[in-house]
Amino acid sequence: MPVNSMVGETLQVAVLQSRREGNWRDSLRRVLSILSRSRVEAEVLALSENWLSRDPLDAEDYAYALEKVGEEFAGDVLGGSNYVAESGEPRSVGLVLAQGRVLRACEKIFPSQAVGERSRIAPGRLLPPVDLRGWRIQCVICVDIFYPEVSRVGTILGAEIIYNPASIPSDRIELWRSVLLSRAAENTVFTIGVNGVGYVYPDGRITLGSSSVYAPNGVMIGGMGTGEGVSVFLLDKQVIRRIRERWAFYSDLTRIISARVYRDVDKLVGTRLLAGDSQ
Repeated sequence: MPVNSMVGETLQVAVLQSRREGNWRDSLRRVLSILSRSRVEAEVLALSENWLSRDPLDAEDYAYALEKVGEEFAGDVLGGSNYVAESGEPRSVGLVLAQGRVLRACEKIFPSQAVGERSRIAPGRLLPPVDLRGWRIQCVICVDIFYPEVSRVGTILGAEIIYNPASIPSDRIELWRSVLLSRAAENTVFTIGVNGVGYVYPDGRITLGSSSVYAPNGVMIGGMGTGEGVSVFLLDKQVIRRIRERWAFYSDLTRIISARVYRDVDKLVGTRLLAGDSQ
């Protein structure tokens, strides 16, 4: 259930990490059960990558599941990401439930080469930040967080939060957290990394949660354990302003944009960067 906070200035985010069942309907029931038991109070719920299924879904089923989660949570939902079958070409897509409307928030731009994703799903497009409760949020799916340009473009386009739904194996958690820390500090934004529990990689490695949230100065606001559950984190725009008054990273970036390097960055929106697509 949502809490009342200063509209647009603060944001209560509930991070939910869960196991995945053998089919998407059972995975949905599992998430609904966690929410029902926890009775969490927050404005926005954040989910992980592929929380419904490891197989491609119909877009309508994904949207339906998100709406059911939104009903149980009684708020907006950062819906993680799932493989979606589109025109016979699966890709990884992230949806958001905002004030009852399902929106496409992101696509995985760089499918993982290490785990063979590139042979199974097509590269996605770079999408702009979404507006949610007075905040601009850039969704960056799993391995895309390791490409700093993706988060940087989102920041240039006004993102205040970089949201990273992920499937990170246990032996890469410290690396992942260090990258979340770096993306937060170099862009002076909040980062939210949400990881699944008990997903098994083809090589036998397992994901063990450890979802984490970082402040714009790179300080960890909080981290979760290795099991299922929900934790709530408070984000405050005053922290962004305070850090940006002290650190010149963002203001210097603005001068770089106006001068040379990122002048045409808005033209990247809607393109498939991996394929070199400019359409």
